[in-house]
Amino acid sequence: MKWLPTAVAIGVGLVTLADFFYRHPLLDTIGTAFREWTILLTAFALLLGLFNLLHVHFLRVARRNEPNPGYSLVLLATALAVTGIGFWFGLPSEPMTWIFSNLYLPLQGAFFALVAFFLASAAYRALRANSFATFLMLAAALIVLIGQIPLTSIATQAKDWILSVPSEAGVRGLLLGVALGTLATGVRLLVGIDRPYSE
Repeated sequence: MKWLPTAVAIGVGLVTLADFFYRHPLLDTIGTAFREWTILLTAFALLLGLFNLLHVHFLRVARRNEPNPGYSLVLLATALAVTGIGFWFGLPSEPMTWIFSNLYLPLQGAFFALVAFFLASAAYRALRANSFATFLMLAAALIVLIGQIPLTSIATQAKDWILSVPSEAGVRGLLLGVALGTLATGVRLLVGIDRPYSE
């Protein structure tokens, strides 16, 4: 019965694709229904992922020989507290707003601050001039960094040129590659070559 999920995926994909390109009352109705089902399945997958996360950390706390169970205990306590407050007071309530403003946003800022240090460390390791290509990348990065400081108009103009010409060309090439890869993956799913839903 492995052909059944493949046939359902191909049929749903073709109908959704046809609804995107053609306007027909029947196609519009079926396409809208499929999109609503997708939203429901996504919400169910997120809920299932949350339960799996809680289950894994509950087992880590329940087993006595696990290293550092305190982090799992903090995660479980926080999840239960926020869930209980959300169910008791409702989502658009003052306690939930306080949690978001005084706990979530500072943690988010701390994580972004740590990401800046990781990016600086990765840039230092990646931009060591071992070849001519890395030397060009290092020179461009230094020009952009110096151009952020308004010392000379030449550095600012060089920074603007690097960001608007070679950098934008590279970003467009990456976006074209991502689009072609997404299209190829979609075609492989539609014709049944890749079947992650039936394995």
